[in-house]
Amino acid sequence: MKKLTALLKRIPVLSYVLVGLFIILIIIACIIGIDTDRGVLVGWLGVIFLLTEITRRWRKEWHFLLLVVGAIVFSIILSCFSEAVVYPLVEKAGGEAALQSRGLEIFHQIVASTLTLVPVIAIIYGILGAITLFVLRLIILCRKRFSEKT
Repeated sequence: MKKLTALLKRIPVLSYVLVGLFIILIIIACIIGIDTDRGVLVGWLGVIFLLTEITRRWRKEWHFLLLVVGAIVFSIILSCFSEAVVYPLVEKAGGEAALQSRGLEIFHQIVASTLTLVPVIAIIYGILGAITLFVLRLIILCRKRFSEKT
């Protein structure tokens, strides 16, 4: 128990705040309904808080570009998994009636909501993060060259 307490004390308070905001906003988005405009916007805001927590120590452009690639690969794999693996398995296991089941509909809604919220914001966040760091490095480089000339 002491090790767990010591480990939890080492995590910055900002991490708890950002992850807490993510959880609260995702719950609010689910209550509002992720199929509405407001629900999607609240969900996107929650994902932004989570991505801020994940990326706040990143200082290289390639980290953000890797986030973009990871988001694209994630969306492709999740789409293929749900279409190529889950639906055929459900049909083989339960027949045609299983394809009309409430459980499969809930699974489809979760996958669709995840694909709506996470990859879109991750791609935008990754591109903007990489551009921001590139511009900052360019400014620093120009300042160094300007100071060397004077």
